[in-house]
Amino acid sequence: MVSARDGRPGQAYSAPGAFTTAFSPGVGPRAEYPAPEPVRHDETGYDEPRYDDDDEPIGELEARYEWIVGLMSSFTDQRVVRWIIAFFTASMGVCATLEILYGFGGTTTFTVGVQIGCAVFAFAAALWWTVTSWPRLHTAFAFVVLSNLGILAANLSADMPPAYAVGKTTFFVVLGLFAGVFLDRWMLATHIAIAGVAVTSIIGYNMLFEDVPPLGALVVWAPVMSLVIAVPALLYTFVRAVRLDQS
Repeated sequence: MVSARDGRPGQAYSAPGAFTTAFSPGVGPRAEYPAPEPVRHDETGYDEPRYDDDDEPIGELEARYEWIVGLMSSFTDQRVVRWIIAFFTASMGVCATLEILYGFGGTTTFTVGVQIGCAVFAFAAALWWTVTSWPRLHTAFAFVVLSNLGILAANLSADMPPAYAVGKTTFFVVLGLFAGVFLDRWMLATHIAIAGVAVTSIIGYNMLFEDVPPLGALVVWAPVMSLVIAVPALLYTFVRAVRLDQS
């Protein structure tokens, strides 16, 4: 059976060729990864991509991830996407830094240390996105989880008005754009669960300790939670539908 890959490693594709490769049921070509070699499965009778340094054929989760990254690479330069993600990540560090500089830092040494740690992580992650190649699946998942926890920690450790705290929950929605496109469903469910708990904790804290009325907290909580859940879920559903349609 012919492999889904129709070119040699490193071969340049025309625009139609790149589009066809990205929408093939196999894994699209990647500049950062060695080209996969087909491995014959006698039991199933089909070829599956495999990397030379792997003992087993590429797994289903990784294959889906590779297909999505290949699709992205056929339409745009990966470096542009990495710089956009780096800009978003650095903006989280900028917010935490400005909070401290303008008097909204934590009220204790510990909380100020948490804010500083979150800012350092955000800047380090932004730098990492600009200098590294595109990450593998579990590395991307770790970035999403750590970013979720960093947003929550920086928010709860700051001493700022409720409106500022609620505004920063938008970072969870932006992070969901990345999670909805690239992560598998159980990883996406993990992101949504962490983000949902974080948004509820932030708004609940302000309702209990910052004199925010329950109705006001509910009016803010409901639309933010809707975005946290709906945006990545819809993106995941769309990407999955396209992949299944092309398989």
